[in-house]
Amino acid sequence: MSSLLAIEASTEACSVALLHQGRELEDFRMLPRAHTQFLLPMVAEILAEAGLSLAQIDAIGFAAGPGSFMGLRVCAGVVQGLAYSQELPVVPVSTLQALAQDTLLKQQLSDGDIVLPALDARMDEVYWGQYRVAAGFADEIVGDSLLLPENVSVLAESGRIFGVGSGWTYRSRFNLNSELESVSVEVYPRASAVLRLANRAFAAGRYTTAALAQPVYLRDSVAWQKS
Repeated sequence: MSSLLAIEASTEACSVALLHQGRELEDFRMLPRAHTQFLLPMVAEILAEAGLSLAQIDAIGFAAGPGSFMGLRVCAGVVQGLAYSQELPVVPVSTLQALAQDTLLKQQLSDGDIVLPALDARMDEVYWGQYRVAAGFADEIVGDSLLLPENVSVLAESGRIFGVGSGWTYRSRFNLNSELESVSVEVYPRASAVLRLANRAFAAGRYTTAALAQPVYLRDSVAWQKS
């Protein structure tokens, strides 16, 4: 059974989680503009709580984005440093998928349910995703994207539909032709959800090296095109 560490710092929230011998631990905190100061101590604390050293970890999962530019940079930098030190594989996870996965777990969603995670991307845009629940996981339907609120739409799907995340503050401008089961705006991605997704990916051999632990900003290519 693998031991995995997971780190999430894509928004104002910051969290680390650990899986060891089937037991999950998580430290979740609201830390606006303080990720740099707290991330490494949080990692050290959760490892100490489990009685483990970093050398005993099999892989590190992390929320690669989209999300806060600074938060993603800090998270990737910490992950790279930790992974390099022990030559550990890393597992990038979509921040929006983690948000959908957490919704699945908290609201006990069923196979076929649809989760629409959205994060406020500032500059009058949203990070948007569409995920379907299958066998206990939120699986991608279409790739994560950066959109103007007016360009947000939902692929025709059967099943209940749940909206989640700060991007739903733009709801009145979305082009939705579907009835929503619920919308939760004050929700943040968590390392515990990253952990579960990373554990599945790692078991399937989907991981990379520390050098490739890079953030996914989504806005880079858009900014280049606009320029």
